[in-house]
Amino acid sequence: DGKTCAQYASAEGNLEVVRYVGETCGEEVLREKDNNGKTCAHWASEGGQLEVLRYAVETCGEEVLREKDFDGRTCAHWASLRGHLEVVRYVGETCGEEVLREKDNDGWTCAHWASEGGQLEVVRYAVETCGEEVLREKAKHGRTCAHTASLRGHLEVVRYVVETCGEDVLREKDKYGKTCAHWASLRGHLEVLRYVVETCGEDVLREKDKLRCLGLLYT
Repeated sequence: DGKTCAQYASAEGNLEVVRYVGETCGEEVLREKDNNGKTCAHWASEGGQLEVLRYAVETCGEEVLREKDFDGRTCAHWASLRGHLEVVRYVGETCGEEVLREKDNDGWTCAHWASEGGQLEVVRYAVETCGEEVLREKAKHGRTCAHTASLRGHLEVVRYVVETCGEDVLREKDKYGKTCAHWASLRGHLEVLRYVVETCGEDVLREKDKLRCLGLLYT
């Protein structure tokens, strides 16, 4: 993967090792990218290693928090996916709320990634900081946070999105005409599908193709 010693240490939260490598090789080693374009700050964020992240910022400046990997993901994206709320909060407070609205190469925001990972507290923080419109934001293929959470079976996230934005978000179609019911069916998430039906009515099961949802659920 092209990782350096500093990147391995950052991911695991070994601050003294990161500090030693930085003092020995110079701060540029903390800015070094692996084969996926991830720096020490990315790895520390994904691992929830706040003290390592603070050290990277103190050494290299806050621009390391805005740095994007080759998929366009920032430290905030990675921390959101893994549910590291304190890291997300730190990045937001350091760089401003616009970093939480930042989109990666596929148009995913921190709210999308938190929904993907089922990280309800991070989703709540994104809404509290940026407003409920982040939940309605559509990625490149037209998917919202509700679509993403439905695909992964994260019922509590789906429920929160509905309570915040209203039930119409469950009827929203992505670029391919798929609703939350389609995505929940695709991965066999029956509890999510039941919730969608209880909220919107059984007509959601007949959307597009009459047997679409049931066919995906049982194949």
